[in-house]
Amino acid sequence: MGTDGPCLHILLVDDSEDDVLLARRAFSGLEKPHVLHTACCAEEALEYLERRGRHSGRAGRQPDMLLLDLNMPGMGGLELLKRLKADPVLRKIPVVILTTSATQDDVNRCYESGAASYITKPSTMEEFGLMTRAFAHYWARVSDLPSE
Repeated sequence: MGTDGPCLHILLVDDSEDDVLLARRAFSGLEKPHVLHTACCAEEALEYLERRGRHSGRAGRQPDMLLLDLNMPGMGGLELLKRLKADPVLRKIPVVILTTSATQDDVNRCYESGAASYITKPSTMEEFGLMTRAFAHYWARVSDLPSE
C-alpha cells in the first residue's frame, strides 16, 4: 500500500475533543494519503459502521481500521470491540486500541477480544506525532489490510 497507493481510511472513536484535535494535527503531517473520520462515542461508531441513524445515507467504503479509546461514557471501547468482532461483516476491520490506560489487565482483555494492536496515548504532541508517523508507516507500508 505504499505512499502512492490507496488512501487510508481511519475511524477514530474517542470522546475527548482534545485527543481528537491532537490526532487530527498529528495525522495532518503524514505523507500517506488518508481520511480521518471521527465518532465521539461507541454508539456513534456503530451507527457509522452499520450506516444507521444520522449515518444512514453514508456513501463510501468502510474504514480500513479503527482507532478506539477504551474509556468512554455509555458503551466503553472494550464492549464495542467485542461487538465488532462478533459481527461477521465488521470483524475483519482491524481495531487498534489508543488509550491512556497502560494496565496489563486492559492490554490482555483487548487482545483476548480481538484487538490488532494496543497503544498507550503519548503525553506530548511531539510524542504523539512520532507515534502517528510510526503507526501510519506500519499500517500503510508494512501490513496488508483486508479489502471490503
